[in-house]
Amino acid sequence: MHSSSDPMPHIPSDSLLATAIAAVVPALPAARLLGETLASVPPIQKGDGSPVTAADYVLQALVVAGLRARSADGRVPLFGEEHADVLATSGRPDVERLVVDAIRSMLGWRDRAAALRMIDGDAPRAGEPYWTIDPIDGTKGFLLGMQCSVCLARIEGSRTTVGVLGCPRMGSRGDMAVHTGGPGVIYAAARGTGAFECDASGKVQSQLTLHAWNGSSPRWARSLNRSKSAVPSRLEPCIAALGPFTNQEMDSQCKYALLARGDADLVIRMPRAPGHSECIWDHASGTLIAEVAGACITDAHGRELDFSHGETLAANVGIVCTARGLEARVLPALAALAGAVPA
Repeated sequence: MHSSSDPMPHIPSDSLLATAIAAVVPALPAARLLGETLASVPPIQKGDGSPVTAADYVLQALVVAGLRARSADGRVPLFGEEHADVLATSGRPDVERLVVDAIRSMLGWRDRAAALRMIDGDAPRAGEPYWTIDPIDGTKGFLLGMQCSVCLARIEGSRTTVGVLGCPRMGSRGDMAVHTGGPGVIYAAARGTGAFECDASGKVQSQLTLHAWNGSSPRWARSLNRSKSAVPSRLEPCIAALGPFTNQEMDSQCKYALLARGDADLVIRMPRAPGHSECIWDHASGTLIAEVAGACITDAHGRELDFSHGETLAANVGIVCTARGLEARVLPALAALAGAVPA
């Protein structure tokens, strides 16, 4: 970790990392505000059964606008989780009205069609680097006043090159509480530059450098068990085989931030069903930040993550993120589960 006696790390203001951080900064207070004011408006259920709130659309528009303002040609090549046409055809005029009004309030007046267009970026051209956005990762946590994150990453070829996580209710390294009043914290990384913990304004507070796993009981950052079911997940026997472990439950890619800053040792995502592939926006930011900080990132078969297949990680099976050295024990422990899913 960064020593207080060392010069504070600096992110060049003309870099893509600085651009990404600046695009996410306004989303933190907006997320907290929208979480308070939109609580009474039920989310839309998308075709896959997942919820999407008015805040998702507004925050994606806010981040896209920030990128567009700093784009040399005005284009924002994008694979975003949310799409304006889903909102426009949802049959939910209450949600659409809130989205349009919020976009006008935050980004300036425009007619309905122009406001909705703010949500979508531009379709990437063949071979063109692009951005991916999950405006609220952990929607259920967002609705319940728990952790959530605004996720932005840049993808070039098969790899992520820039990643930012805006965590509006998270404290800094070592603080595991939920801070509903903010101000929040930002985690950011770029290959060749480093991984950083920043305050809510985007100012670097420390550079993140993970030590190798020291052999202690793994701290497993995992999703919340909202059902409070006593039935263990299928991953628990695999992790228990490593010996004693502790749980750190929270929503969203904040789990990757915990690992990157040294407050967790393990994040795992396994396919929910055969043939299921993870969406890029659910992992691109967090895995890059953890990797640049010094974590080991592979899929369940030990392969590098391949982001060259559009909106999903179609060439990978699950995601395994560990403190360096722990992967040598975790991957064999997952072998039975990984073997049940085609490589």
